[in-house]
Amino acid sequence: MDDPYINSFVLEETRRYILTLTGKYEQLAPVAGDVPACLRRLLYLQRTHPSAHDIMLGIGLCRLVTGDPRASEALEFLAGTVISPVARFFLLMARIRAGAYDNAFVEMKSLLRETAVLYFDVFHRLCDMVVKAVRCNGWCGMLPDGQIVVGVRTRRQPSITIRTGANEIAASVSLLTDQGEYAVWKVDNVTIPPTLCPVHVHYKGRQLVGSGLECRSIWQFQGFVEECAEGISGWCRYPNNIAAENRLVVRSERTDGVICEKVFGVEDAGRLSPERSRTEFCITWADLADGAVDPVRITDPFGQDLYGSPLTPQAGAQYARHQAERVAMAFPAACPPEAPAHCVLPYPALHTPRFSSHRGKDVRDPAVNPVVIVIPVYKGLKVTKECLSLALKWREADTRIVAVNDCSPDPAIVAYLESLEGREGIQVLHNERNRGFTYTANRGLREAGRDEDVILLNSDTLLPRGWVSCLRATAYSAPDIGTATPLSNAATIFSYPRNDGQNTIPRYDEVEELAALLAGLGRTDTVDVPTAHGFCMYIRAECLRQTGVLREDVFAQGYGEENDFSRRALALGWRHVVCLNTFVGHVEGQSFSAFRGDLMRRNLRILNGLHPGYDAVVQAWQKKDPLGPFRRLVDMTRLTADLRGRTTVALVTHNRGGGVQKFVRRRAAQITDEGKLALVISPLTAGEKGVPARWHVLPATLEDYPNILCDTDGDALQDILLALNCERIEMHSYIGAGIAAIGRVARCGIPYNVYLHDYSWFCPRITLVSYNNIYCGEQSEDACGRCVRDLGALNEDDLTASDLRDRSRDILNGATEIIASCRDVAARYRRQMGVSPIIHQWEAPTANERIAFRPKLDSEVRRILLIGAIGMEKGYNVILKLARYVVETGLPLRFVIVGFTCDDERLLETGVVEITGPYGDDELPALISEQGCDWGFLPAQWPETWSYVLTAFWRQQIPVVTFDIGAPAQRVRECGGGMVIPLHLRMPELAALLMDPAVFSDG
Repeated sequence: MDDPYINSFVLEETRRYILTLTGKYEQLAPVAGDVPACLRRLLYLQRTHPSAHDIMLGIGLCRLVTGDPRASEALEFLAGTVISPVARFFLLMARIRAGAYDNAFVEMKSLLRETAVLYFDVFHRLCDMVVKAVRCNGWCGMLPDGQIVVGVRTRRQPSITIRTGANEIAASVSLLTDQGEYAVWKVDNVTIPPTLCPVHVHYKGRQLVGSGLECRSIWQFQGFVEECAEGISGWCRYPNNIAAENRLVVRSERTDGVICEKVFGVEDAGRLSPERSRTEFCITWADLADGAVDPVRITDPFGQDLYGSPLTPQAGAQYARHQAERVAMAFPAACPPEAPAHCVLPYPALHTPRFSSHRGKDVRDPAVNPVVIVIPVYKGLKVTKECLSLALKWREADTRIVAVNDCSPDPAIVAYLESLEGREGIQVLHNERNRGFTYTANRGLREAGRDEDVILLNSDTLLPRGWVSCLRATAYSAPDIGTATPLSNAATIFSYPRNDGQNTIPRYDEVEELAALLAGLGRTDTVDVPTAHGFCMYIRAECLRQTGVLREDVFAQGYGEENDFSRRALALGWRHVVCLNTFVGHVEGQSFSAFRGDLMRRNLRILNGLHPGYDAVVQAWQKKDPLGPFRRLVDMTRLTADLRGRTTVALVTHNRGGGVQKFVRRRAAQITDEGKLALVISPLTAGEKGVPARWHVLPATLEDYPNILCDTDGDALQDILLALNCERIEMHSYIGAGIAAIGRVARCGIPYNVYLHDYSWFCPRITLVSYNNIYCGEQSEDACGRCVRDLGALNEDDLTASDLRDRSRDILNGATEIIASCRDVAARYRRQMGVSPIIHQWEAPTANERIAFRPKLDSEVRRILLIGAIGMEKGYNVILKLARYVVETGLPLRFVIVGFTCDDERLLETGVVEITGPYGDDELPALISEQGCDWGFLPAQWPETWSYVLTAFWRQQIPVVTFDIGAPAQRVRECGGGMVIPLHLRMPELAALLMDPAVFSDG
């Protein structure tokens, strides 16, 4: 694509966008005028801000400008992550530039159908290119104001036919522009269908590219509304129409009459953004006039409600007034007020009820009731069909289903529900308009008879065999149980295996398998919880009758309605429990994931207003974690079955990253190859001072066993290891758990080996780095003690250096083997601890005969590569001094850090250092190759015990300069592939050496 107008447009928009980013990311400011430099800096920022969509858009734009074909990767990722017409627009451009017209045609067709036309002067040129390349008769789209435009190859008035629903209209058109081969015409006599049905556009009897304009997508309305001191406020936007104005209509919920209309402009319509910004609004009491007392709906002109609508703007004020009137009646003055007729509210609660053994007055112990399963339905055709099919498949004789369609916008869902009508065991109800989850759920709940229990069930659940019986058995295990909720993959406090709900969505066979395992455990006890969960909530008939249904007045779209119900039921003496005997899968997020944060924030505030202290009760329950022992039991049961008789090897390590964890992963793989299972054991810290760490046992090659936890100060770990057939322990680190905890592991009766990855067994600062962040020289124990007193320990143990050595000697002397990576490490431990490690290199030796420093011309810029996380002990200060020296002298030296440092900003400020940011191991070879560096540098100030970074250099055939200390120096001397230099060179000498190592000898 060689169009000067489009090329100029892309360059100018990219520059403008980068300028807007500099206000948020100051690291871009120094290079804002240099697009290639901006790209490098954006790639660095992307690694430090991996979820930042604005950075991803910047990368895509910069790659477009520089001609990098990977522009499409960034833009495609962004378009698939968020609703971004801008990313899709530039992705279309990237496809065209790459000559991928088949892909461009698919992209253009969906872009025209689903979004409003943006950047019209450029867009119609792109459309011309595509339709010409694929030989189509033209294209059609919709402008931000709803006007339809067509591009056809004629300057004469074209014959255009438009069909919306059952209506077919001959379009009246006028010329918009005749630049290019395809003239663009606007349709003057067709407006947006009020029902937002698709618009089909024909030219000469054939549909144009883009025909079937999906108005519901183009005019998809997002927003949220809540009460505020000034009236009602919130945000709104049309995410697929970035230049459309936001017009809000306030209607009476009771009469549907219009109270007021307000228009909120598009403040940033001309500014690039990965997705349309939210337009914030406030509709004041003056705007609302008489509509402030009764419930109101807030919609767009097409009747699409904001989330949070309907609401009663003065509900809080009315509640406070009623409470004040009630108190005035209870504590009258000399002349008491007249009782207002509307004053029916009780005193406000001063605390939220906790678990109670009190039972409601008419609680009885009846024969088991029949069950009504209530399933509100809105979106998600596939999961809804699976849920209802399973509900019907496992329906029991005394169970019936009520599915309530909340006016789904998906015709396929409506058709599916209609196909179920008349089928035995299921009743289908339809709301005339979208009313929200709470209204829809209540409509179903009110279908239950007096002596029918209810299960309120999400339409995105996966139901196993016997799920109803398990829930019912739990609900009737005690007369005061009001609700029972099963375990699930995504159900907040009911989640398993991870109790934070961050679990993968299980396959149905996995749901069945786990449900069968739970049933097989045969647990008859229950665990009380502060609230039920509405994704699958079994409610006893008596509890529902006493408590009432969900509150539609304050929880219109959901989130919090079941919590309010639970607290009301608890106040009446009903308990809420977990059903431990089944597992219900939960796909989650079919209806309002885009508004989750707003709804949760607003409704938690409401919950705490209705039930003061509610969130504190839940947090206290989560901290105590009464379900923790059961989750651990389930994990152990599953893991024991997965072992299938294999033995295990325990790898005890720390909870930090780095080379130790890489070695542990490799050891785990080797153990797996031996037909055994590696158990990685690391400390899990509580994050509170004085609270000891816990051991966390994770199978290295099996997933989803996060609950095998035990205290570090007891024998529980020994019991776990014996139960899991542990034959050997490998101690790789005690940091995080403490030397006392690792001592207990040593005494548990299982043979163990110790691997030496650092010097923490005798140096409380771990790396033998002391004052001024340089190597201490391994001084006397007295000097070691002074160092720790002055600088502090880094091993998270409150012991003197002398006590640490004494405890470490006991552990080391009890080991079957002590293993060091090289002679250098072994010699230091032999000298300091009196032990004799055996030597086993962490990696196989490499052949470095062809790795050499090549001569450089005096005028050439030398690019020096550093890899990894560069902290003080890794030589950060050396690099900073070098960079500043290069700036002062003007030497042609540049430094590239593939990784990050303890202070990136100071290095970047010099202008001679580039930093890529964090990386994954699988990315490293490509990242190294992309930098175009001449040789590597290892500036570490401590005697490293191996250095995987050195191996990474050699694998890319890059020679390395390293200081004369630790394992890297020994490895270079033995294997070649670099140069060993004195540890404390002055900056001029070091810079000169890095300029051209080939002219220096190793001596």
